[in-house]
Amino acid sequence: MAQSLILIGGLGFVGRNILDVVRDTPDFADFEPVVVDDLSNAVPGHEALDVALHIGPYQGQAAIDFLAARADTQRTFVFLAGETRVAESKDRPMDFIAANITEPSKFVMEAVRPGDHFILISTAGALFDGTFEVSVDAPYCPKNFYGATKAAEEMVLEKLVGLRSASFSVIRMTNVYGRHSVKKKSAIHAFTRAAIAGDTVTLNGDGKQSRDFIFSGDVGFGIATLANRLRLGEATNKINMLGSGVSTSLLDVVHTIEKVTGNPLKYNQIPAEDLIATEPRDVIAKKSDILVLLDGHITPFDEGIRATYAYYAVP
Repeated sequence: MAQSLILIGGLGFVGRNILDVVRDTPDFADFEPVVVDDLSNAVPGHEALDVALHIGPYQGQAAIDFLAARADTQRTFVFLAGETRVAESKDRPMDFIAANITEPSKFVMEAVRPGDHFILISTAGALFDGTFEVSVDAPYCPKNFYGATKAAEEMVLEKLVGLRSASFSVIRMTNVYGRHSVKKKSAIHAFTRAAIAGDTVTLNGDGKQSRDFIFSGDVGFGIATLANRLRLGEATNKINMLGSGVSTSLLDVVHTIEKVTGNPLKYNQIPAEDLIATEPRDVIAKKSDILVLLDGHITPFDEGIRATYAYYAVP
């Protein structure tokens, strides 16, 4: 039976890294990538991709019909769509409820069929308050509204996927950086672009807050690995984690980018107390949890920054 790997929001940052890994890794050769994307966050160059593609909102009837035409294949959904900007969640809470709970719920009920596999891509850091090492069995304690919507999404979609007689898995990711990030505004991407261009950026807080940064290629590999294990009928966990198992401060990010690019990074440091209050102070994923999907595929931070710099340095 044909194997459809259906990426909802698959032309964006993480989706493009999944497509790269599936294309380049023999173990994943049996997958036929299928993408639904409205192009709102599509990475340039998607026009050249050789994949089955529906352009339009995943919630639309045309997308549902497009996916229904593949109901005779073994289907694994990777759901990447939703709102992700933590700082905006307190100002647009209803938008986040719609994007992270209501609309995904409707999609599951309309698109998922018995026997399908459904992988929800979620967050690691925002589900918790940053006071302990993040593990797959830690109880929810989100510090911001975005994290609350993701916690609710995990619980609601698990039950709805079950009602559709399909299997449910979730992958929680720490802070992702790397290739195909041209539309990302997060620190590593903004800082790397600024170092190359000689621009000035803003560094919030004291710079000692730390995050578990994971290279985007590793994320693509981890997601494809879970999808492949589901395809093969191997034992899998319901909750999975992708990270590096190392926490790096923002000031260390600055120093690494300066070292790799050979350019000083100009920045203005501001307290940003209101923003800092909504974010975890430190995030680090439990090493044994991330090895379940990544095993030896963890890119050292300096190597990942070099690859990110190379991505941006090409005209």
